[in-house]
Amino acid sequence: MNPHDDDFARVLRARADAEAPAMSVDLATVVRAGRRRRLVRGGAVLAMTAIAVTGAWSGVQALDAAPQDLQPAGTPSPAPTPAEADLHAQVDPVAGTITFPLARYDLTAEEWSTTFLARSWEMKRCAEAEVGKPLRWETAVPGDPHSDRTFGVWDLAEAEEYGYAVPPQGGRSAGAVAPDVPSAVWDGCNASPAVQAMSPEVDGSYELAAALRDASDAAAASEASRAAVADWTACLAEHDLEPAGGDSGYAVAGASTSRWDRDSVAMAVADVRCKTAVDFVPRMADARAAAQAPVLAVFRDELEARLAHQRAAVAAAEVYLAEHPEIP
Repeated sequence: MNPHDDDFARVLRARADAEAPAMSVDLATVVRAGRRRRLVRGGAVLAMTAIAVTGAWSGVQALDAAPQDLQPAGTPSPAPTPAEADLHAQVDPVAGTITFPLARYDLTAEEWSTTFLARSWEMKRCAEAEVGKPLRWETAVPGDPHSDRTFGVWDLAEAEEYGYAVPPQGGRSAGAVAPDVPSAVWDGCNASPAVQAMSPEVDGSYELAAALRDASDAAAASEASRAAVADWTACLAEHDLEPAGGDSGYAVAGASTSRWDRDSVAMAVADVRCKTAVDFVPRMADARAAAQAPVLAVFRDELEARLAHQRAAVAAAEVYLAEHPEIP
């Protein structure tokens, strides 16, 4: 995936998928189907077409209140001042995570896990009532998510073992095991008031999606990003390597996620060492955060309203789980 198109989304969804139980019948698929019917996953679905803030940012519900206009026509107003905390990303090389300030306006992995578990169990009960028989429940097995690859491979241990190939995450989602239940049943159960009350997914405005997309482009073209890429490129040249360029993300020319051989590993290791030597990922992440900061300031009301909606869904899920202690 192109890191310019799939920045924050991949981080959040990776966290959610790693820790949030999902149905074996694939609750995520049911939710995605609802999104396609709603807006054909258009530009209004926050970040699926912009910075692609995946399932965490798009969904089957919309906020009751429309986002406020940024600046009414013909009425100039000063741009909000970005908060200092919004100008920097949090990069954890040990955990392999990159967290942008935009993450403050999304649920934590634990909160997503709560809503997924509650919805999965309620959809199981709903489907059982529809088909007239009990469905088997499979408990979750935790996986091991790989490092965030927004700016390419940067974890040395992964590079040494897998090269550019994506390490297997393993694990298993919790959920009902019912391959013979018609998809129409799951669709109907997903649309039920009980499940929707615990569904945090909401649609974002077209304006916010466009602003995030523009911020991503601005970050890539910024002096800070260009300087980081130049330093990384110079280091690669010392190893007779060069960036792949184009839509290949921040990888080395000749790299392939489908190759898992000695040459691929050697290229990946050199790539990672160069990125580490020039502090590439923290510099690129800060440039992305700084470009997003004005967007967070301008759209703060919309983002906070969205988060309030999500937190209400978490609260409903917590009540549901307390009422159903039988859930494994």
